[in-house]
Amino acid sequence: MDANTLNSAAGRGLVLAALVYLAVVPSSAARAADAFDALKGNWSGSGSASFAGGETEKLRCTARYGGGGSNLSLSLKCASASAQIHLTGNLDANGNKVSGSWNESSYGQSGDAYGSTSGGSVRLKISGTQSGFLTLNVSGGRHSVAISTKGSTLSGVNVSLGRR
Repeated sequence: MDANTLNSAAGRGLVLAALVYLAVVPSSAARAADAFDALKGNWSGSGSASFAGGETEKLRCTARYGGGGSNLSLSLKCASASAQIHLTGNLDANGNKVSGSWNESSYGQSGDAYGSTSGGSVRLKISGTQSGFLTLNVSGGRHSVAISTKGSTLSGVNVSLGRR
């Protein structure tokens, strides 16, 4: 895979949106605001990006979450063999509804997302540079996210983060 695959605008937008919304996974017994409080601190993890041609590329990420209550601020840094990403975001919870915005400073990308939580998962619609859907789940002390899109060189992302 050449270095431009992950750096394409379509690929960057959806990868960045997926990474931002890793932070909104509630536990099965908690409101989204409670999950925000539980996420404060430092996290790290890995995953992969899948492309329409069948190629995959590994991702390594670190994250720092702050704020609390119904607001979460975050800073995420991810790297692959061909790209560095630095992303910030703010998310708000209102009952089981979640919405927010993100900004990726390295490539000048930004967007919004909205959706809802149910038990230990959240489903979001992403808009901005790229459109798609995210399904997020929590299991113990780890967060996982799976995304899918059509009409893009990027077909999916799977990432898991654990507390450092």
